[in-house]
Amino acid sequence: MSENISKGQWITVGENNIDAYVFQVISNTEILAGYYQNRIKAIKEEIVWDGSKWRFKNSGPSGSYLRGADEALVKRGPINS
Repeated sequence: MSENISKGQWITVGENNIDAYVFQVISNTEILAGYYQNRIKAIKEEIVWDGSKWRFKNSGPSGSYLRGADEALVKRGPINS
C-alpha cells in the first residue's frame, strides 16, 4: 500500500528520485503528477505505486506539457525549509 497521498504533495518517482507534484489522486496506487524533465520541460504524467516506490506508468512518452502556473510550480520544485 502506498503512503497516504494527497493533491498538492511532492513525491519522488523512480530509481532517480525525480521530484513530482501531485495534481490529482486517481486511487491509492495511481496519481497524475508533474515533474521537470531533463531541466527542459514540465510534464504531467500518470504515476503508479509498485509496492515500494512511485514509478512512471508508461515506459515511453505519454505525458502532456504543463503551461502557466502549473509549469512554473513544477519548474520551481519543492521548497526545502
